[in-house]
Amino acid sequence: MGNLSKTLRAVLMSGTAVLASPALSQQSLPAADQAVSQPPVADDGIADIVITAQRRESRLQDTPISITALNADALAAKGVSTINDLAATVPNLTATTGPQGSGDANFFVRGVGQFDFIITNDPGVGVYVDGVYLGRTVGAMLDSGDIARVEVLRGPQGTLFGRNTLGGAISIVSKAPELGKFGGTLRGTAGSRNRFELDGSLNISLGDAAALRVSGFTRNQDGFARNVLTNTLFGTTERWGTKASFLWKPTSDLTITLIGDYSLDKSNPAPSVNLAIAPFPFFPANAGNDRSTDFFSVFASNSPQARNETYGFSGTIAYDLGPATLTSITSYRNLDGFSTSDSDGTGFRLYDQETTTQQYQVSQELQLSGKALNSKLDYLVGGYFFTETADQTQFLCFAPITPTPTQRFSACNTWTQRNDQSTDSYAVFGQVRYSFTDWVSATFGGRYTWESKDIVSNQFFDFRPAGFRAPTGAVVPGFVAPIVTNLGGQASFKKFTPKVGVEFKPMDKLLVFASYAQGFRSGGFNGRLIAPTTSVPTFAPDTNDTFELGFKSDFSRMLRLNANIFYSQYKGIQQTISDPAVQFRVANAGEAELYGFEAELTAVPLPKLNLTAGIGYTSSAFRNVLAAVGPINGNRLPFSPEWTVAVGVDYTVELSDAFVLTPRVDYRFQSRTFFSPFNLPFEQQAPYGLLSARVTLLAYEGRYSLSAYAENLTDEQYFTFGQNALGAQGVAFSYLGRPREFGVTGSVKF
Repeated sequence: MGNLSKTLRAVLMSGTAVLASPALSQQSLPAADQAVSQPPVADDGIADIVITAQRRESRLQDTPISITALNADALAAKGVSTINDLAATVPNLTATTGPQGSGDANFFVRGVGQFDFIITNDPGVGVYVDGVYLGRTVGAMLDSGDIARVEVLRGPQGTLFGRNTLGGAISIVSKAPELGKFGGTLRGTAGSRNRFELDGSLNISLGDAAALRVSGFTRNQDGFARNVLTNTLFGTTERWGTKASFLWKPTSDLTITLIGDYSLDKSNPAPSVNLAIAPFPFFPANAGNDRSTDFFSVFASNSPQARNETYGFSGTIAYDLGPATLTSITSYRNLDGFSTSDSDGTGFRLYDQETTTQQYQVSQELQLSGKALNSKLDYLVGGYFFTETADQTQFLCFAPITPTPTQRFSACNTWTQRNDQSTDSYAVFGQVRYSFTDWVSATFGGRYTWESKDIVSNQFFDFRPAGFRAPTGAVVPGFVAPIVTNLGGQASFKKFTPKVGVEFKPMDKLLVFASYAQGFRSGGFNGRLIAPTTSVPTFAPDTNDTFELGFKSDFSRMLRLNANIFYSQYKGIQQTISDPAVQFRVANAGEAELYGFEAELTAVPLPKLNLTAGIGYTSSAFRNVLAAVGPINGNRLPFSPEWTVAVGVDYTVELSDAFVLTPRVDYRFQSRTFFSPFNLPFEQQAPYGLLSARVTLLAYEGRYSLSAYAENLTDEQYFTFGQNALGAQGVAFSYLGRPREFGVTGSVKF
């Protein structure tokens, strides 16, 4: 609670002192070609929003779960260009690209998530695109160019969403083709550091029963940190992609949607800086001097490179059977990724890394949903299949056992590890909601999951470039030392995850709900090995049991307040830990009690004045941790700040019948955040806040718009990720957040 007073002061400084809700989260769904930056309320008050958080359409205010929904206008008004930017908006949500750089999307909800990019680890928050689960965080930082809305579901979503959603789910819904319409949008942005962005979409009617929607984007921007040694830039943006959606409705009962997408992201890794170096005898004496008083000046011994190519196809068939609807979702996705990183942040090759990742996945889901018993019973039952093959090779300098590097950029001994893993997952699930009366209903759901994993692991050291420093201090001539070759492993898991809820609606504008839900993530393999072993070590599943009590209310057409409290028992926590004996490994790090709240508010205190805000509080602490894991009992969970606050205010000025001006200010505050379970110095970020502003001019009923924006207006300096690996690798480093930016955005609708 020590940061509460700071939080309240930050809110007051931002120009408003309201309770909670992400900016613009309560807008109604836009048409596919709606212009950006429309007001967040209807003419007579706050508009409804329709969501699909329960795998069917429902009003946000009638859905008894903790959820934040943002439509295309909200994303544009907040300056959200990738889904990682959602963390600046949603209570109790944090995100990081992690140690691999710009292309990864690692989410944490209420302290539950995963920051490790290795393919033997699974995320704790599931990301879904048009109903399709993304198996890897690598390359999952999706662009927001043609998104209709994003729904952030907090708490376990194991019943309906299923795989690896013990912390929550991020559901992304693309804009769909529209029958009988021709039109599109074109938007361009120019800004700081040669920022240039262009995205557009086109909806084409193909007769009365079919339509095609095509969209594309390109993003380019110079980096924000300069390598002092080579004058190259880190943090550049170079990304483009395209998507095509085909809608065919041959009869009134049958709807077929086919989607194909492709993107290529060559944005280089985020910059890292060295914060400390251990006095290892084999480190150069002057390595610790590779630091600058300039926050955005870095030292690196390799060139920043990354390349993530992703593409996929999906087909959704919905058939109306009368009393029920049968839905099939079939998908294929492919990832080809490569990146380099220099985590030690010096010009010496102490801890450099190259990683290649190849992955493809196939999934099939069947759903049967409908109403029964005179419409008192809503039901959804289904089956799910997911298969994945992932192959990843990591090539890194293994500095702790090399002789003294005498020159910058010198050759280094290497440790190469390769993991080839396949996963098969099957599930059956169902959920029913029964209305006993007009104001009392109950929800019952469950999912049974069977999952199997197979792995082949290859690892070896190559000490030929620089030799080997023995414990006596003597340098042994170079040699190749295979550690593990074609070491296989198999593991299987099964679990039933239930959900029970009760909902009360004592009046038309008030919903009160209570629920219990469980989330599950299967175990896996430790893909990083050092010592010889006869099998690949494994770790066990983890589970999250969450109890929740909340309400959703519309006090008037001008005031909406949604709030909830939660209590979670997080058991068998899968955590990547730094271990001097084995470098990094995944351990089941005991348990944690998580409790807190979220509250969301939208208010229109005066005509044309809109206030939105969001506040989240999470208390987290490890407990019952085995001594072999390390001294983390009582520590906060990684990426679980105690407080998150987001506040937004805008005011609409009608300049004439044709022109509308809307200035807007947003502020996001986050309390102290730790980047690992050890909560050590050099791997944490002190409390900080980010202020942004935007002024938008709309013309001719939104057909044209022009915005001027400023992000990180106060030029806050902060870290997004870091590790204190002084014991294992002899270095501590952190990744830099983005500096202040200015620019303009223009759009046209036709």
